[in-house]
Amino acid sequence: MAAFKNREKRKQLAHIPAALTILMHAFERYHSGHSTWIFFTIAGICFLTLVMFHKSIAHKIPWADGAFFLIEGCLSLIVFYEFIHAGKKALPMIYLGLAIFQFIMAWVMSRKGIRHHKAGSGH
Repeated sequence: MAAFKNREKRKQLAHIPAALTILMHAFERYHSGHSTWIFFTIAGICFLTLVMFHKSIAHKIPWADGAFFLIEGCLSLIVFYEFIHAGKKALPMIYLGLAIFQFIMAWVMSRKGIRHHKAGSGH
């Protein structure tokens, strides 16, 4: 439970479900014959890397958390496109809405990280 009291640990652990979900999408895409499986695999590996090295990455790259929301948004747009291409109607709109939310969060988290970094470094 101590991990949930530490803000840095919470931020680090928050990326684990995203990484696992993305890797499950990669596996599903691979087995269903979608060529986009490689994008999901690369993104899942990036997320796992962030989990392992979050503290040092976030310290050196203050907009890192925002960049990962940006990656998630791009992946949501890929799923949106695949569903549209498959003739789905309502489900793609959910992924489009999710992508928009993720892009907004990318902007918010990047600005917040940069502001926090500047305040901590005395600029």
